[in-house]
Amino acid sequence: MALRKSQKDLFFRVTPIIFLATLLRIYALDSPPLFFDESAHAAIVATVPEGYRYDPAFHGPLHYYTVAPVLKAFGESEFTLRIVPALLGVLLVASIFLYKRYLGNKAYIAALFIAISPLIVNYSRFYREDVYVLLFTSLGLYFFLRYLEFEKSWKEVKFDKATLHFVLFAIFMALFATVKETFYVFAFFMVLYGVLVIKKLRISDLLIASAIFFAIYLTLFSVFWRDNILSFESFPLVKAVGYWYGQHVSEGIKGPPYYYLLLLILYNAPALVLALYTIYNFARNKEKDEFTRLFVYLFLANLAFFSYMQEKLPWLVVHIEFPMLLLASKAAGRKGVVITALFLLHGCIAINFINPINYAEPGLYLPTNYEVRDLALKSSGNKTVYFLMNAGEAWPAVWYFKHYSGRYPYILEKCERVAAEIIITNETCAYQLGSHSEKIVARCYNHWTEAKTWLDPGIVQKLPSFIVFRTPLSDTTSCLNYTILRGN
Repeated sequence: MALRKSQKDLFFRVTPIIFLATLLRIYALDSPPLFFDESAHAAIVATVPEGYRYDPAFHGPLHYYTVAPVLKAFGESEFTLRIVPALLGVLLVASIFLYKRYLGNKAYIAALFIAISPLIVNYSRFYREDVYVLLFTSLGLYFFLRYLEFEKSWKEVKFDKATLHFVLFAIFMALFATVKETFYVFAFFMVLYGVLVIKKLRISDLLIASAIFFAIYLTLFSVFWRDNILSFESFPLVKAVGYWYGQHVSEGIKGPPYYYLLLLILYNAPALVLALYTIYNFARNKEKDEFTRLFVYLFLANLAFFSYMQEKLPWLVVHIEFPMLLLASKAAGRKGVVITALFLLHGCIAINFINPINYAEPGLYLPTNYEVRDLALKSSGNKTVYFLMNAGEAWPAVWYFKHYSGRYPYILEKCERVAAEIIITNETCAYQLGSHSEKIVARCYNHWTEAKTWLDPGIVQKLPSFIVFRTPLSDTTSCLNYTILRGN
């Protein structure tokens, strides 16, 4: 009877959280138009596997491999592009229940926080690789912690349950590595942590796990051995570090060092307070378990690293937010859970459902206006469409017009007249061609990352208005306007 009661209790605790997580990730999944990054990824996934080649600017191959079969089976749409990340977002929430071993019943609280986190939900409803990263991180860290529990000798050669746990850790790290280049940062952090717990490691386990890691890593990056990636220049690690270090040096998308801290305040303020309280207890030697030590370390290491890096983009905050929410659950009492859950749920509904293209949301990057999709739906598919603009401006409109007959839309680097029934161009080119027949908003650029208002003491008065009503924190937003030229 006791066993049945515990199973019933588990069911009524887990099921509502999973249901809520699923609802928040699946409902109206195709409502917002594709954002810039999503449309670029959609163009790449169409080339899998034969035409795919790894490019660090568009991240690793795994999130293309997993979505390509869905598109082939059900066709390409906003929903089919996003459904795999959405389902992985649900699995991410489910993975948190594994941590009951370390958090006790607080694991249910941690799962709830992950389930309703505004930004984690948003990037689970988005055709990007960030939710893949969180899922593989969650599973990998769990098996790493399990491995550390086993008694073992550094020099012994053995294959046992400890080895199996370390192999599972390596598998999820390999999957992480084939999704996004932030793996190399995470791997560096884990190597440093490994030095701290070196007495709990075993050489034979490291060798076996490394062999399995590289088998997966090389197989996926080489497009199942279609490409030779073993030369220095083509090796994924070399390409990744070279590209992203260049982005850091060039400061292409820069922001203040406190950028991610402010995102945490805007979208997770009560959870941040709870996490800081857990860290405070840890510093006072009240929390000395391996779980707390590892997650405090990862939270602080990620916060420091990404705050230092010049490439400031809102989705990178999830690397900081994930360990923070688990740490927050440890300190959450009944009132803390209620306040935090209400705060998170309010922000989640605002950014994902009330206005999922709201340029006032610092958590969004290059949201696309509904008019772009509406234009493609209203226009006849029998017309020839040309794009006169640079490549960076053309997306996502190119994706929405991809099924039109005639010549495939193409991009010119200069303005010139072409014979087409519809010409979509930028304002500069339209002015040179002498026509302003119709304008629509394409993408809004939120320049919040460089907003000087954050240095203004008045920002404190603006926070409540943003949190409650989502009013803009600054007026530094601009939009790309497409001009439609007809009858040329």
